[in-house]
Amino acid sequence: MKQNYDIIIVGAGISGLACAQKCNENSKDFLLIEKSSRIGGRVGSVKSERFIFDIGFQVYNTAYSTTNKLLKNKPEKYLPFMPGAKIMIKDSSTIISDPMRNFSKILNTIFSPAASLSDKIRVLKLKNHLSNYSIELDDSEDMQTIDYLRWYGFSEKIIGNFFNPFFSGIFLEDRLETSSKFFKYVFSNFNSGLAVLPKNGMQEIPNQIISNIDPSQILLNTQVDKILPGNKLELSNGSTVVFNSLILTNESCALAGQPSIKYNSVSTAYISSNRSFKDSRYIHLFPQDDLINNIAFVSSVSPNYAPKDKTLLSISILGKNEIIGIDKKLKQKMVFYFGGDISDYTVEKTINTKKATLNQLPGFYENKIKQEGNVIFAGDHMFNGSIEGAAISGIKAYERIIK
Repeated sequence: MKQNYDIIIVGAGISGLACAQKCNENSKDFLLIEKSSRIGGRVGSVKSERFIFDIGFQVYNTAYSTTNKLLKNKPEKYLPFMPGAKIMIKDSSTIISDPMRNFSKILNTIFSPAASLSDKIRVLKLKNHLSNYSIELDDSEDMQTIDYLRWYGFSEKIIGNFFNPFFSGIFLEDRLETSSKFFKYVFSNFNSGLAVLPKNGMQEIPNQIISNIDPSQILLNTQVDKILPGNKLELSNGSTVVFNSLILTNESCALAGQPSIKYNSVSTAYISSNRSFKDSRYIHLFPQDDLINNIAFVSSVSPNYAPKDKTLLSISILGKNEIIGIDKKLKQKMVFYFGGDISDYTVEKTINTKKATLNQLPGFYENKIKQEGNVIFAGDHMFNGSIEGAAISGIKAYERIIK
């Protein structure tokens, strides 16, 4: 490894990878430093001999135009969930779908008891209102998502049965306190794109972004301990490297005195079963359950997630629910909702993710971080808390360097 680089990027999450790809495309002299053994940050997967486990339930949205350009395999090759959701209420269920993209379920949606007809008309009105939405161009009052939905006229019925469980599973907070501007951004993307999974798990996303970069320009398992005078970095292995420009991503921004980033947490339980499940390409929502927020049958979307004789369920658990020691309770819930016996369900893996999504309360987008000199900040907290937001921030960091 050299001791001097024109550009050093700290952190191999999506923002760092996007910046590194731009450096590579333009033949810049750079080094990407990552403290862990895996690239991707909060986006990725771990594999066992038989299963793929994403780090928490994650999806990619085909409307992410900036990220799409970074990927080697275009998202048209990814595998989609059905648009909408199946809502599980006690021992009954109903489907709310997008009739514009899934006409076969139009009657289910029209007669679904999860929402009134006026609510369904308002959803279509909101889809039209938020087409091509941009946070940067939105000068309306920012408020909590729950307040925005009520202001827009939605009933407590559809908020409780659909909006709360669906967007809680995205925001990873169950009170819908997240900025209404981020809600509008997410809603707009679901309106114009599809929720999809790469064939071999979400780790494909960072792997594809970095695929054309020489491995010698990536330093894994190495932490940056501090910034030293003279444009030097002190590394955890005891060595130092020199930079002309430094890009700090996400939590590494603290090296330059930036405040810590606030996150929402989630727990994910992966359960396998030899049973088949109806409507398993829909995300299932559980608005009245005391433990489960949503279930995604990931192997029904991408068969590579599990062996042919198994279905793999990804179960999202929000809040402070402790997932250690609840295997039996989860199995009992599976039997209640989907039938069979406890022996039909096996808990394969549980993952606690303390730093899962950004905590984006009203006013989040008004806090602009000033950037001066040759130390540049990047990360989804600089733009918005999504894969697309992270990619855009990494590209903007690169553009700031060349200017």
